[in-house]
Amino acid sequence: MDKLGILIDIEGGDGAGKATQTKMLAERLKAEGHEVIVFSFPRYYESTSGKLIGELLAGKHGDFMSVPPYVSALPYAMDRAGARDAIVEALAKGAVVICDRYTSSNLAHQSAKLPKDEQGALVEFIENLEYGDLRLPRPDLVMYLSVPTDVSADLVSKKDAREYTGGEKRDQAERNMAHQDRTRNAYLRLAEEKGWRVVECAPAGSLRTPEDIHEEVSRIVHEVLGATIQ
Repeated sequence: MDKLGILIDIEGGDGAGKATQTKMLAERLKAEGHEVIVFSFPRYYESTSGKLIGELLAGKHGDFMSVPPYVSALPYAMDRAGARDAIVEALAKGAVVICDRYTSSNLAHQSAKLPKDEQGALVEFIENLEYGDLRLPRPDLVMYLSVPTDVSADLVSKKDAREYTGGEKRDQAERNMAHQDRTRNAYLRLAEEKGWRVVECAPAGSLRTPEDIHEEVSRIVHEVLGATIQ
């Protein structure tokens, strides 16, 4: 398969504005004449694996945060595998595919559960699983919307309750502030190791406006578009 399109992965801590930035970017690229297709993971209401993830995060099957990361990574990977054909088809016809979370999210959230000296092996396992066994396409660009953990927690507290949490504002991962902090550190380490782009969304402790963040996101995307799509 000749990949003519481009795959953009927008990552970020809980409450960082991933959905907002995904929507703004998609609208801008469409206005510029690009065909754009958006995926949001996990697909809580669209796939069997996504529904299971929602139940796990809501605590329906016990303490999901205590499940070994080699195991807890699996439903996330299977959820994406279910969308693989649609992603590949979109890329083959030259579309810009934007993912609100992708494999990178699994790498950060799961490796954050392990000591640093064990994280590399888990990252390799997940990449071999998703990009190898499940043949998911690798992203051309990963952007991490970086927000300090305390700011992220405040933003999550202002969200409306979601159906998959059973009416709660926070799921198990969002309530675990130690995990959130470790995950942020994992994202930053992975970004440095893998060349992901980091967008500082609250450099002075308060969140930049969505429009301001979008301009930086758009600039980065257009750099990659110019270098990738001829």
